[in-house]
Amino acid sequence: MNPSQEDLKKLQDAIYRDKVERARSMTPEERLNDVFELCNSVMLRMIDGAMWQLKTDSLEEGKKEVARRIEKLRRLSDITNSRKVS
Repeated sequence: MNPSQEDLKKLQDAIYRDKVERARSMTPEERLNDVFELCNSVMLRMIDGAMWQLKTDSLEEGKKEVARRIEKLRRLSDITNSRKVS
């Protein structure tokens, strides 16, 4: 059985509503804790992805590659932002 677009929209809306209600019921400390957990899990996935792309088991190589990529993005962002100001 294939769900209709309307069914999918209802499901998306319900999920969003649940997330909003959950966030509203949390203390600031709980929200901050969730942010740190999310950031840590994203960083670990980026390192895992870099290690996979480099075909290495070295955590240090993965961290260095992620740092290199983040620095590249930071430089590109600086260039883009400096052009907007000019």
